[in-house]
Amino acid sequence: MDGKSSARIAFVGAGGHATQSLYPNIAHIPEFDLVAVCDLDEERAKSAARRFGALEHYVDMEKMLDAVAPDGVCVCGPPSMHHALALRCLSRGFPVFVEKPPAPDLEGAQELADAARESGTFGIVGFMKRFAPANVVAKEFMESGAFGALSTVNVVHGSGPYDEVYRMMIFNGIHMIDLARFLGGDVETISAYGNRPEAECKTVVASFRFRNGAVGSLNMNSGHSWQDCFEQTYVTGTGAALLIDASKAVEVMAPDRRFANGEGLELFGWSSKYSVSGNMAGWWAGGHYTRGYWGKLGHFARACLGLVRPSPTLEDGVEAMRFIEATMVSLREGSRPVRLSDVDG
Repeated sequence: MDGKSSARIAFVGAGGHATQSLYPNIAHIPEFDLVAVCDLDEERAKSAARRFGALEHYVDMEKMLDAVAPDGVCVCGPPSMHHALALRCLSRGFPVFVEKPPAPDLEGAQELADAARESGTFGIVGFMKRFAPANVVAKEFMESGAFGALSTVNVVHGSGPYDEVYRMMIFNGIHMIDLARFLGGDVETISAYGNRPEAECKTVVASFRFRNGAVGSLNMNSGHSWQDCFEQTYVTGTGAALLIDASKAVEVMAPDRRFANGEGLELFGWSSKYSVSGNMAGWWAGGHYTRGYWGKLGHFARACLGLVRPSPTLEDGVEAMRFIEATMVSLREGSRPVRLSDVDG
């Protein structure tokens, strides 16, 4: 973008998630120049602007866009806010970053993708797990000759409590769905199983087939507290397997990873472990870097500068929401297999 070294980005939303998980990264991203903050609550907007280095704060997004003319806009709030405000930004030609889910439903997510295409700009969905270093390293290894052809992708997530399956899926499960797509590609067919609707712990187990022929599973439940959420990903290929722990460490299991001959013994399960958090300190080890928040905001800033290709796109948001809708259809219809191509918004 005309040789600029940083993108002038406006931020809409100054609630808890934005101020705890997103704004703190900005000072560590050279390409991200926070120029203004907007929130309906003026005190929150003013506080976030002061704390995180913006010169201006607003309560009206349109006035902010008129005054600041940013290179891009971040939107973080409830799903309905993502949808409504991102549509307005895209209609004016501003690239947008929206937190997940991009909209309350599949239809809204598709509207955003269509709006970006029609306006000739782009949008990025805040699927942070694509930028967590352990997942990036796993993806790199999968693309090496040592991994071989993909066989399975299995993702497990235990979240805090939810009162309904759909909310659990769009607010938490969507991260694991996008991670499965990041590692395995587009999904073709889903069969989903759940416990009884009246059960206090909401549970979904979905089996699915990727278009490339590999298979996968999602195991999701709401039986944890928000302090002890659980996440694990297991990926197998014809030459190796990967175990990713909470997007923070990845263990490679492959025949050529032996560190000793083990002569005279029958040994199995040789592996080497790559850790992305054990040698970090201070802010870096606090979660922003290892969990991918830093990476996704930095990627948006660089995309606004034209330095990288936008990813994950609003179309990726559509496919994650389509996965969820197909899961809900399968649950309602006795776990029958559902083709994602048959699911419309």
